[in-house]
Amino acid sequence: MDQVSGTNFYIYQDKDDFSFGIDAVLLSDFAKAKKNHIDLCTGNGIVALRLAYLYKDASIVGADIDHKAIELFNKSISMNKLDERVTAMEMDIREVEKHFKKNAFDSLSVNPPYLNPKDNIASGDYKRQELLLNLDVIARAASYLLKPYSKIYMIHRPARLVDIILNFKNHGINLRRLRAVKPFAEKKANMILLELEKSEKLGFDYMNELVVYKADGTYTEEVKEIYNGAQ
Repeated sequence: MDQVSGTNFYIYQDKDDFSFGIDAVLLSDFAKAKKNHIDLCTGNGIVALRLAYLYKDASIVGADIDHKAIELFNKSISMNKLDERVTAMEMDIREVEKHFKKNAFDSLSVNPPYLNPKDNIASGDYKRQELLLNLDVIARAASYLLKPYSKIYMIHRPARLVDIILNFKNHGINLRRLRAVKPFAEKKANMILLELEKSEKLGFDYMNELVVYKADGTYTEEVKEIYNGAQ
């Protein structure tokens, strides 16, 4: 059991399987949860739990196909006494219509598998590689779940940016804001934070880049604030 960064919540994790990393923390800081929010690929619920702490008026669903992760998420919900406004759901995102009505949510976050099997990267892990779901599946699910003009918040890899834009555009969703995340100031970005909108409006804002580490290897002030500022 570990503390959820920047909150007074605790989370159950299986550290031999999959523990949350900085990508989940950055996404939960970047996202804005509206009245009814859904977090796809929620895993053990780290993004959903941080959003529940930051947005106390929001009702949040965290959905994932991983039975074990959802069991841990449910334990975390109970321990933090969040049963009335946070729900863990074991669900195949490819079958989202079986679980929710169309336009049921006001906002959505997702930390999806980053790796494309076509790139011949031998991961074999569906949490990291697009073996069970890909960008098209996520975009279709988001289009179904969200009300018009609602926002999607995602973290991904820079190399997949064109894939993301094209797949989401095919489902009536367009990029509105983009923020590059760099490990060090002099390095290239290795992550991107995206805000997309379910609308036909074109054009997006390129935000200031986020640098994670100072030259001495410690977190920059902005990242320290992201980790600790929610309290």
